[in-house]
Amino acid sequence: MEKTKEREKKMIPLFLSDLDGTLIHEESAMISSDDVQEIKNWQKQGYLFGLVTGRDRVFCMNLLNRYEIVPDCLITCNGAMTFWKDHRIDASLIDLSVAKNILKELETYLDTIDPFFTAEDGSNYFLREDDPKRIQKEFAYLGWVREESLKTYLKSRTEGLAKISIAAKSLENVQRLLPEFQEKFTNVEVMTTSKDYIEITRKATNKAHAMTKLIDHQNLNSKEIIFIGDGSNDIPLFDMLECTYVMRHASDAIRKHAQWEVSNVAEAIRKERESR
Repeated sequence: MEKTKEREKKMIPLFLSDLDGTLIHEESAMISSDDVQEIKNWQKQGYLFGLVTGRDRVFCMNLLNRYEIVPDCLITCNGAMTFWKDHRIDASLIDLSVAKNILKELETYLDTIDPFFTAEDGSNYFLREDDPKRIQKEFAYLGWVREESLKTYLKSRTEGLAKISIAAKSLENVQRLLPEFQEKFTNVEVMTTSKDYIEITRKATNKAHAMTKLIDHQNLNSKEIIFIGDGSNDIPLFDMLECTYVMRHASDAIRKHAQWEVSNVAEAIRKERESR
């Protein structure tokens, strides 16, 4: 028993952060200099750092490379993809046939939404086929938006999809469509990840699901994992882990699930560094 306790004491702490609304501002997609410095200070002490986000791996790596931050792990696409260092250790994908049926249903909503899929290379394929130039201009912030439609792209794809993203374009559309899609698509997970996005993943796939895979694969001690987030898709992790922080701007319904409230990631990291 004593040896077990001693081993757990020596486990390296892992600090994990959500992205949108937590580590980056949703409109600027930038990380503050204070947050960058604290992340680097954390890693300089020999501790681990990673992201848990709805974003894809290419977006995460491009963002962190900009600030010369090298993540130890990534949980992306709301838990559908899990990476340790440069290796994918788990993938929970929507079956291709299921994804195609969902997209066929979503075609009837194209007057108010823009569904798309982000491929492994970071390129984005949209379901809408009638106005590719408008799509490329409107969604340029996503990175590489392909003129080829999602339906055309899927004809040659053999692997399932990590997630289907839906640009709902407004909070009102999200609030109206989310319960409708949750009732319609019962064989998958349907969640909101920001004020104007709805995302679909494989059934029972979420950030906590991926965290379980990561813990098992790396033999991590869950008591040495710290997480900070701000959204409803972070609640499974807030409920799973003991050491959790929530952004003060989050709603009351979300804040009650976390242990502490902070204004930014840097504040949470400083608290953790000072306590060790």
